[in-house]
Amino acid sequence: MVTIKDIAKQLGVSVSTVSRALNNHPDIKPETKREVLEAMEKFQYTPNALARSLINKKSYTVGLMIPDIKDPFFANIADGVEEVLSDSGYQVVYGNTTHRLEKEIRFLGSVIERKMDGIIATPDVMNDEIVDLLKRLEIPVVLTRRRPPEGLDIPVVDVDHYKGACTAVEYLLSLKHRHIGFIGMPEYSFTGQERYRGYVDTLQAGGIRPDPNGAVFGGRTIEDGYKAMARLREQFPSVSAVFAANDMLGIGALEWLAKHGVKVPEQVSVIGFDNVEVSDLHWIKLTTIAQPRNLMGRKAAELLLAMMQGNPVPAEPIFLDTELIVRNTCAEYRPG
Repeated sequence: MVTIKDIAKQLGVSVSTVSRALNNHPDIKPETKREVLEAMEKFQYTPNALARSLINKKSYTVGLMIPDIKDPFFANIADGVEEVLSDSGYQVVYGNTTHRLEKEIRFLGSVIERKMDGIIATPDVMNDEIVDLLKRLEIPVVLTRRRPPEGLDIPVVDVDHYKGACTAVEYLLSLKHRHIGFIGMPEYSFTGQERYRGYVDTLQAGGIRPDPNGAVFGGRTIEDGYKAMARLREQFPSVSAVFAANDMLGIGALEWLAKHGVKVPEQVSVIGFDNVEVSDLHWIKLTTIAQPRNLMGRKAAELLLAMMQGNPVPAEPIFLDTELIVRNTCAEYRPG
């Protein structure tokens, strides 16, 4: 059986050099790491994960807690996380909590029990119980799409949801729409709150008082968007444009409008948020606000990796840029 000593002897380096290369140590030159990896492949050397964890007192596992793995947004974040951490020798353990507090609590408890080396988390809400558990972890933690309360110093990777929402509504205003409705996520959702705040503030900045019947809240799915569009047309019949707080809601709105003979964008314009893959299908082509989802996952993983290696990380949140993606569901308002 080939050992780490055989690899070191073959390359003419010390055992510690090979070990540091295997553990992605920052003081190892890229060419040295490449030579070690090539030698491993040549001699079919597979490091013993259990032995390595005992020696280094690390499990080489990282938790990834997300609210809904079916949501394309979180699937893309997970992909970015995997790209970085897998290349660095870590196994990602998923916690799909389906927006349920009890599942979040169980997963955070398992992070402690399994002695994971770090965690990337998107709690559904940052309540006292979750905050207390995060404090007790005593391992590196990175948040996505959430803000820690004052006094809890946890790095955050996200986009500016408020600014992205302002961009969406400004675009509708530039198309001369004045009766702009909003389809929102559950009212407790942080991202939903920020996107609604951007909607309200941008209307007011444009000299428009938001109609009290112009906003409908309650879900995240296509079905939720379908139902919300029905309610919006009933209580706000003059609506000529809709800002949906995520693409799934926007697609649901498009479905209701199509089934009820309302032409998009000639009669009603629709804009979403997220730029998930399905929004670009040729029979949808939803205008939307794009988030760099894969990059968000990569940045979160890079931050966590730096923390696990004992390196300093930025104290301020990292906000990535959003982008307006213009497709086929918005047009200039034409009366009548």
